[in-house]
Amino acid sequence: MKRTLCLLAAFLLFLLPGLSGAEGVILLPEEVMANPWYLDDNAVLKTGNPTPLTGRFFTTMWGGTTSDLDVQDLLHAYSPVIWDGELGRFRFDRSVVQDAAAMNDENGNRTYLLVLADDLYWSDGSRITAGDYAFSCLLQMSPAVAETGGRPADYSWIAGCEEYLNGEAATVSGLRIIADNILQITMKAGSLPYFYELYRLRILPYPAGEIAPGTEAADDGEGAYLTVPLTADMLREYVLDERIGYLSHPRVVSGPYVAASFDGKTATFAINPYYKGNEAGVVPRIGKIEYSTAENSSMIDRLEVGRFDLLNKVTMADPISAGMELVRTRDAFAMENETRTGLTMLWFTETGAKVQDEAVRKAVAYCFDRDGFTESYAGTFGLRTDGFYGMGQWMYRVASGQAKLPAGSDGNAQEGEEARAINLDGLTRYELNTGEAERLLDEAGWNLNENGEPFNRDRDQLRYRQDGGELTGLILNLVMPESTEARAAIEDSLASNLRKAGIALRVKTADMETLQEIYRGGNAGDADMIYLGENFSVAFDPEILAPKTEGTALSAVKEELYALALDMVRTEPEDLAGFERKWIRLQERITETLPLIPVYSNIYFDFYNRKLHNYNITKALTWGEAIVSAYMSDREDTAEEADP
Repeated sequence: MKRTLCLLAAFLLFLLPGLSGAEGVILLPEEVMANPWYLDDNAVLKTGNPTPLTGRFFTTMWGGTTSDLDVQDLLHAYSPVIWDGELGRFRFDRSVVQDAAAMNDENGNRTYLLVLADDLYWSDGSRITAGDYAFSCLLQMSPAVAETGGRPADYSWIAGCEEYLNGEAATVSGLRIIADNILQITMKAGSLPYFYELYRLRILPYPAGEIAPGTEAADDGEGAYLTVPLTADMLREYVLDERIGYLSHPRVVSGPYVAASFDGKTATFAINPYYKGNEAGVVPRIGKIEYSTAENSSMIDRLEVGRFDLLNKVTMADPISAGMELVRTRDAFAMENETRTGLTMLWFTETGAKVQDEAVRKAVAYCFDRDGFTESYAGTFGLRTDGFYGMGQWMYRVASGQAKLPAGSDGNAQEGEEARAINLDGLTRYELNTGEAERLLDEAGWNLNENGEPFNRDRDQLRYRQDGGELTGLILNLVMPESTEARAAIEDSLASNLRKAGIALRVKTADMETLQEIYRGGNAGDADMIYLGENFSVAFDPEILAPKTEGTALSAVKEELYALALDMVRTEPEDLAGFERKWIRLQERITETLPLIPVYSNIYFDFYNRKLHNYNITKALTWGEAIVSAYMSDREDTAEEADP
C-alpha cells in the first residue's frame, strides 16, 4: 500500500470522483443463507430467447447477436469502469479499481493510472493482473484480427498505438504495465475531447494462455508489447476453431459464470467459484443456466408447462399477448418489460448495384408500410422509428420531450448550435406513397419496360433502365432471418407495394451469422439490403456507419455520416446539449441520404415462473447483469430481500 501511495504522489495525480463511499450488500433472508440450495446442480434456470446464439461469446470483433452479448456479460467481468444509471455517467468500479487518477501533460495528452484490486481471479484460480488488461488491448488492436475476417477494436486514441501497428515502434508507449496491479493508459491529445472518455477504459481482461499460448503482454519500461507476435493462424487455431476455440468455448473466464457446454444451439453455464462479486458484493445464486432459442409460436406454452423458466426479450405481438394473459390468469407467473435501446431496420449494402441510386432507396422507403409492419409484428408494443435510434436511448427521450437535460448541461455549444431546437421535427419521414415512389423512379430513368418502351403501370410489371446500352431490370434482393412471421409481414407491408411501383423483391433467408457478416461489411453477394436489428450500447458511438468499401455512392454517403458521428463523439463529456444537437443533425442526414430504412423500436417483455426471485431487468443494462442477482426458490417466503 505504501508503494501504491508513493506512486500516486510521485505521479502528481488527482483522485477521480466515484471512488469514495461504500455500497450496500444485497442480503438473502437468513433461512436461505442457512440452506445453500441455490448452489445445487438441481437449481437450474431454463432460459429461452427468440434470438439464436451464434457462439460469439468473446468480444464483438467477429460479430454476435444480442443473445451472444448477454452471454458475454455472464462470462467476462472486471471492467475498470461501469455505467451508473442513477448518475447518468460512467465511473470507476470500486470492486475492480482501488485508486484511479489522471494527469494532463503540456502537450494535452491525458494519462490515467489505475490501481487494480488484488483479489481479481480467473475461473481457474490464477490471479488477474495488469498484464491481462494490456494483453486485451494488444489483442483487440492486432491486424491479425482483420486477417481472419474480424473487425479490430479502435485503439488509435492510445498514444503510440498507430506507430506500433505500422511497425515504427516495438511497443505501445501509451499503454504501460507499471506493476502487477497498476495499469497506465495515455489518451493522446488529438483524440480529445471525447464524450465517452471513461468508456474507453472499459477494458475486459482476457487470458493470453487460452487465446494465444506462448505469448503474453510485457513492458520493459517503454510501453507494452507481446512477447510473441500474434498471428492469424494463432487466432484460427485457438479462438475460431468451432470445436474448441475460445470464441465459442471459453474455458478460463473472469465473469460470474463459466461456459459448461455449447452445441451450436443450447449453451449451459455454471457458477464461477472465483468470481468475487460486483460492487454490491452480489455473486450468482443459481447453480446452472440453460440458454436456448425459444420459438415465437410455442414459447408461452413451453413456459407454462415448465420447459422454460424465463423468456427474455419477447418482441412479437402474439406471444406478448399470450404471455400477458398467462400472467393475468395464473399466479405462478410474472413479467417485466424494458424499453429497447435499438431498432429493427432495412440496411442497404454498400455493394448492391441498384441501391447506389438514392431514388431507388427512397422509392423502397415510400413503398414500405412501416406502420402496418410494426402493428402486425410488434402490435401496440412497438413504435415506428424514423431515425437510427431506439426508444430507450436517452437522446431520443430528450428529443421526443419525454426527458429533460439537466440544468447547466449546455457545455460548450458552438455558435449557431444553440439555435438548433432539440427535437426531431427536421427528420425526413417516409409515409406509404407508391405514387411518390413511381415519380422518383421515373425521374431517375427507371421508366422503361423489358422492350425498352416507356413503362406503363397498367401493362408492365417490372421497371427497366438503360445502362451502358443494356436494359437493367429493377430487381432487389433482400436477405433476412429465417422467421415465418417476419417474412409474412415483409410480403404484406413491403413486397406487395414494391410490385405496384414496378420493383420486384427477391427474399432469401440466412442465419444470423451470415446477416451479421454482411452487416459488418463482409461479402454481401448479390444482396441489396438486409433485414436485422441493432441494439446500441450505452455509449452510442456508431462505428457501424464507417464505410467498408470504396468507390460506391453508398460508401460516399457513409463517409459523410461517419464524419458527423465522429464530430458528435468529439464533444466534451459535460456538454450534453451539444452532443444532443449533433446527434439530431446526424439523424437528419441519415434520413435525408437513407443508407438504411428504420422500421421500429419496441418494448421487450420478459415472462417467468415466480420461483425466480429478485429478477429486475429494468434495473440492469443487460440480461447477463440482471440474472446474477436473481435466485430460485419454490418458497414464497424467501422472495423478500433487503434493499441494497
